[in-house]
Amino acid sequence: MPNNKKILQAIAEHLGLSTEDLDREAFLQDDMHLGPIELNDLLNFLSSKFDIVFNPEELEDVKTVDDLIMLVEDNMLD
Repeated sequence: MPNNKKILQAIAEHLGLSTEDLDREAFLQDDMHLGPIELNDLLNFLSSKFDIVFNPEELEDVKTVDDLIMLVEDNMLD
């Protein structure tokens, strides 16, 4: 999936990492050490980069990098 790779690159870019350093199974808060403010910044960045809007209810289930990628991808389809 080409979008998958673009989303992963965008997440890495925002966090100042290379895509190789991102583990898709990593937990955003526990493993990546993203607090609420950093996570919100990342979501805002992805929202503007991909011209999408996140539904607050959708965000409750986002725990890992892979969850975030799938959420962005799902919103791109709408």
